[in-house]
Amino acid sequence: MDEEPYIVQTLVQTLVLDESPRVKSVEWPKPRRQSLSQRLGFQAAERMQEDNDAASQASEGADSVDRSASPALRSRAIRIECVELCGTDVYVGTSHGHIVHYTVNVPELTSNAEPERVYVQSVDLKLGKRVEQLIALPMLNRLIVLCGSTLVFYTLSDLRLAGNSAPTIKGVSCVACDERVNRTVCSGTLVCVARMREISVYFVGADVRLEQQVMIEYSVASLCMYGNYVCLADTQTYKVLDLARIRAAGLEQGQLELLPTQQPRRDESGRVVRPPRPRTLVVGPNEFMFLTASGDDTTLGVIVTARGEALRGTLQFPAYPVSIVYDEPHAIAVFATGRIDVYDTRAEPRVVQSVVGDVPDLMRVRKACVCAGGWVSTRVGRREAIDASELRMFEPRRLHEAVNGRDCAVWTEAVDEEVEWRRELVDEGEPPVWPGPDRQNGLDRQAGRGLSRWTDANIVVLGSDSLHILAPQPQLIHIDALLHQQHIKEAVAAVDAALTGTTLSMQSDEAEYCLQMAGMVCLKNMQLDDAQLYFQRGRMDPRALLYLYPSHAEYVGPLLVPFAHIAMAPPLRQLFYEIGSVQSLASPDLQTVDLLEQYLEFCRTQMLNANEPYAPDAVPVIDTVLARVYADNMRHAKFSALVQGPNSVVGDIACAYLESAHKYYDCSLVYMAQGDVRAGLDVWRRMLEGKVSDERFGGMAEYLEYILGDLGDDVGQWLTDEYYWLVRHDVEASRHILACLTDDKVAELDADRVVGDMQAAGAQREFIERLIAANHPRAPHFTTILLTAYVADAAQCTDAESGFQGAQARDLELTFRSYVASAGHSSRARLVEMLGAQRSVFDAPTVLACIEDAGNLGVERAMVLARLGRRDEAVEALVEAGDYAEAEMLLLRPMARESLAKLAKQGASDQATDVARLLHLFVSVADDDMAARLVSRLLDTYAEHINISTIEELPEHWVLGVVEPFVRHKLGDLAQSERASSLERSVANAHEQNVKMQCAGDLVSHGPVVLGVAQTCGVCRKLLGSSAFVYEPQTKQVKHISCA
Repeated sequence: MDEEPYIVQTLVQTLVLDESPRVKSVEWPKPRRQSLSQRLGFQAAERMQEDNDAASQASEGADSVDRSASPALRSRAIRIECVELCGTDVYVGTSHGHIVHYTVNVPELTSNAEPERVYVQSVDLKLGKRVEQLIALPMLNRLIVLCGSTLVFYTLSDLRLAGNSAPTIKGVSCVACDERVNRTVCSGTLVCVARMREISVYFVGADVRLEQQVMIEYSVASLCMYGNYVCLADTQTYKVLDLARIRAAGLEQGQLELLPTQQPRRDESGRVVRPPRPRTLVVGPNEFMFLTASGDDTTLGVIVTARGEALRGTLQFPAYPVSIVYDEPHAIAVFATGRIDVYDTRAEPRVVQSVVGDVPDLMRVRKACVCAGGWVSTRVGRREAIDASELRMFEPRRLHEAVNGRDCAVWTEAVDEEVEWRRELVDEGEPPVWPGPDRQNGLDRQAGRGLSRWTDANIVVLGSDSLHILAPQPQLIHIDALLHQQHIKEAVAAVDAALTGTTLSMQSDEAEYCLQMAGMVCLKNMQLDDAQLYFQRGRMDPRALLYLYPSHAEYVGPLLVPFAHIAMAPPLRQLFYEIGSVQSLASPDLQTVDLLEQYLEFCRTQMLNANEPYAPDAVPVIDTVLARVYADNMRHAKFSALVQGPNSVVGDIACAYLESAHKYYDCSLVYMAQGDVRAGLDVWRRMLEGKVSDERFGGMAEYLEYILGDLGDDVGQWLTDEYYWLVRHDVEASRHILACLTDDKVAELDADRVVGDMQAAGAQREFIERLIAANHPRAPHFTTILLTAYVADAAQCTDAESGFQGAQARDLELTFRSYVASAGHSSRARLVEMLGAQRSVFDAPTVLACIEDAGNLGVERAMVLARLGRRDEAVEALVEAGDYAEAEMLLLRPMARESLAKLAKQGASDQATDVARLLHLFVSVADDDMAARLVSRLLDTYAEHINISTIEELPEHWVLGVVEPFVRHKLGDLAQSERASSLERSVANAHEQNVKMQCAGDLVSHGPVVLGVAQTCGVCRKLLGSSAFVYEPQTKQVKHISCA
């Protein structure tokens, strides 16, 4: 930057801090007790030495000092410790615990005129220590005072204690206001107070209340605050606290340690050298700077974000500043030599201005303060200045929120009052009235800033008894002249030069005015690309630009505030009137609507920023107009992204236009995106029925994809209505919706209505199955119909029985139901499953008659008989059908989970009788081998229920193996041992006879077998002797007959 950013102006020179003529006594200087900051080890060594020297001088010359010294003599021992500036009011905090109030008439900048001051009052805080810090809140009529580690609240107007509405806080080491809030115009702000190992956050408004407390490990020496973030320096490290995260998860989760602070050290002589006090300050939104030594004599100013990320490089100071403040985008450092350096934190070179001895007493500058600010006159005449009333000097969003609502009438009234007040302000030629508790409009302070002969200065540097202002240079006087001369490039270059490397200042009213004017001039000359660029940089109100497109303005007419109520500078408004319509300036082939589209997209992106400058009622205007522009220009992807993402499209306006423009598919997307699915599907139904058409619609495939994919299980009554419509229109497609309907919705369907439509298409079977699964009230009726249909299908399947017989030969426990379920006989499996399901309700006699007419469905007939309670008939039918395992389960195991006995309530029966009956049925089976296997298994399983005499009923030709296990079991239970032995001998003789007969047969084929005297049994290894033996030709082994 070529020009120096600040002008040094003396505010008060040779200030007498006590102008009261009454002096009761002289307080003798004495060594001061160490303050809290000294005890923490952060007080500068020079200050401590200064206090000790003053005490020594007082002690040595005590006898020569006149105890009735004059006020002037006594005032020389008093110094300025801090200052607060509010307009023309100056509040000075002194080293002897007083606050002195002056009013000052500041001369024009760079003039040599002596500033005039008027003494108002002096207040003794009665704390006996220096006033460390003053913070003014003009709109709240509050003055926050830190004196002697005690924080007190005074009224700003008359310097009285605030009373019960504000507490007195003791043990305070430092205090900071929330830098996110402009404390000059705020009606409430957060104040962060550091005490011994404690951080307290207070809300200061009409009263003072504690919002949050955070206990920390070490004492705090410096802190600053921006929103939810606090940057502090304790005795060990620099840290950033996230107050919101601390509230949610605790200190460990919300604390970020940065770098260690400087610690006391010993020099070569062994003396303990205390480090200078750490410094922290806010340098932007969620951005902080702190000072740290670089290892040599230099000091670094490190800029970080709230997350600890390094930002914008590092400042390098030649020495440790005794004081440092921030005034966007400059860091102003005061050094012990009295030198003041101004550093640009956003551009190179870093040092943009150095002030050394330019004004009297500057070499004794000790400190810099950021004040609420004061009005300082420039040397620019009124006629050369821009009229302050011509500019938008407020932020519509904040003003809109301040009136609590979207009522345009209330908003525009506030605008009219604001503009009228500023016009009167400029006409009178007086400095702006500083905001106070009697003015509710907190935006008055910004009227004419940098545009008239008044500029706002809030940086004050302190000498021992003098104050100096660093006033910013006015930047826009010559820029406005360039704009009116249409020297656009030169004007924009001047704006860029003034804002080089900055981000926050780009949003200033002055810069926006210049860039908006540049954009309008380019638009008038049809330089559309340049106009687009300047509109974006200048943040042109999109509602104003929309008025240059009359058809689009009429399209959103109810949403737009009148053009006269959109705040802007008169020269800018005049350009709008001169252009009228962009299309009137363009050639027919020039697409001027692209300018509107691109700018509205930019504005929409900016709306995501919390600091965006547009009014809230511009949001629905932007989105609704973009919906039309995208639809008209066939920007299909952009249109879908707009309406399906977060948006503020006014559906009624957009859909009415899209319907009139025959863009039915886009209209349906708007309906659906805004939750009116019924209306969107109504549009799709009209397209499916051929009443309207849109080539973008994907037809039935897209319809089903939306229903099944986007909705899933989230169905309602409207989806049931869609199903009724789809059954009439496309039965095949309706099956997909039926699968998505919940059982409750299926149970509520008008089944007769749907079945009629289904029957015409031959698809009623699947629907009836779904009704049954959902327990529809008419399920028994439809189940009977479905079962008769299944019986007809099953009668055509004749291969299931033959396959079952083969599988049953391998596994006697296999049932016909299990077989058809696993063998793929779908028709028989569905029939058997429904007949065997306990929850199935149908007309059993009707189904039984249908099965008997079919003639070849024995198992199914038995299942219906079992359901009717005719168990014996069912068992006979099962045996006749060859399903022996099912018959056994029904008759002998009625409590089994799969037993058909559970289909109907069965009476009590005798197990022995049932076993005998089943045995009789098994003996009667035509297949003799199968009968023998069944009887053998039954005898073995239910031996305890069968009398041994039962074997007499068995066929004589069955081999002994059929009854041997059963007989052995019974023999063990016989009470008479003789009969048991006789029977055993009979069995043994029969077995021996069988073996002999077999051996005789083997002897014929193999010849005689000769044994030696020492021959042993191949099983028991004993000598055979004269015992009967058996020879096995295959293994060539000889065994006892009993071992064989």
